[in-house]
Order: sequence, then C-alpha cells, then structure tokens
Amino acid sequence: MRMVILGASTPLGGALVTACAGGGDQAVALVRAPQHVERLRTLGAEPVLVGPDESPRAVRAALMGALRRAEALVLAAGTGGAAGRGPAALFAAAGERAGVRRYLMVSNWHGAEDLPWSGEEKAAYLGAKRAAEDDLRARDLDWTILRTGRLTDGPAGGRVRLRTAPDGVAPAGAIGRADVAAAVLALLRRSAAIGLALELTSGAESLEEAVRNVFGPADT
Repeated sequence: MRMVILGASTPLGGALVTACAGGGDQAVALVRAPQHVERLRTLGAEPVLVGPDESPRAVRAALMGALRRAEALVLAAGTGGAAGRGPAALFAAAGERAGVRRYLMVSNWHGAEDLPWSGEEKAAYLGAKRAAEDDLRARDLDWTILRTGRLTDGPAGGRVRLRTAPDGVAPAGAIGRADVAAAVLALLRRSAAIGLALELTSGAESLEEAVRNVFGPADT
C-alpha cells in the first residue's frame, strides 16, 4: 500500500514509516522542515518537501503530486486549528480533490497533558480535537478515527485493547507508538473499520487478536 503521511517527522510518524518499511508498504512523508528529509529517507520513506518557504503554488503542486498515486492518507500530526482549517481538515480536503478516499486519523487527546497550559487552554485543545473529528465525519471519504491512550516509546508487540470509542471521552491508559503504527496498517486493510471511531490502549490481547475480535476474519 502506498500511503501519504502528514506528521511523519513526529515520533509517531517515524514509527509509522518504520512499520511501513518493515511490512513492504510505501510511506510518502510530507515534510515541512528540510532537516527531516534525510532521516525519513533513511527510515524508508519517500520524503516530499512542502515547507513554509515554498510558494503556495509550489506547495499545492508538491502535495497533489504526492497524492497522485496514493491509496491512503494517514494523519499522524496535530489536528488543531480553526474549524475546517486545521491540518487534519486541509489534508482531508486535499485527499478529496485528489480522489484518495481512504483516510485514517490518529487522534491523540493526551497531547496537552505535559504542557503548562491553563484549564481553559486544555479545554480549547480538546475542543479542536472534537472539531477535527467532526469535520472528518462530514466528508465523503472512507475514514477511520483512531483515538489513542497516552503515547509512549514501548517496543512493538505489546498487549492492546481495541474497541469502539465512546463519544467525547479521552481513552484512559497508555499505548506504545510502535503498536499504534501497527494498528494503523492493520485498520487500513479492514473495510469494516470505515466510518468508525476506535480507541486503542494497552490491554490483554495481541493486536492481531484485538482486530479479529472487533472485525472478524481478515478481508479477502
């Protein structure tokens, strides 16, 4: 599968690029800062520079070129911004224009926990998360939302819990980024995951068991 990743330079994005390379998938990494290009290429990604120093026309051309042969879009970056104008919404809109229907949003509601923000600022952060998810639900895309517990750097292969996400509730617990990356690849291949908001935390099952218990046998 050829997937375009927004947020590939983040720790989660790096884990996803590594998982793609290990499984034979092609990760196309949208990169804003040139210093990330060689590192992502070394991990196995195809970097596409869409930096802030480029003209808007050049950015649009680079983005549409990256999307031209894509089979899926994955958001591994922050979702914030004004309603309909944050990175998640702009990325989804680009997918719509390019005809790339499969879109998976990783939605980490715990990103503000370690920041010295006021209660009002943290409430605004969570409001932006909800708005980004609502924007995606309203789009004509084959979307999946994956809410995660607090992200850690644990090794891949941990025990997990996967379930339909309750409305408006941040997942309790933690989950390793490598396991989130593996879950993204598995869910992109499950048609039954389209149109669902799911949550992933540490738990008692292997990822394979958890996916099978939610969705049944693998798609053929």
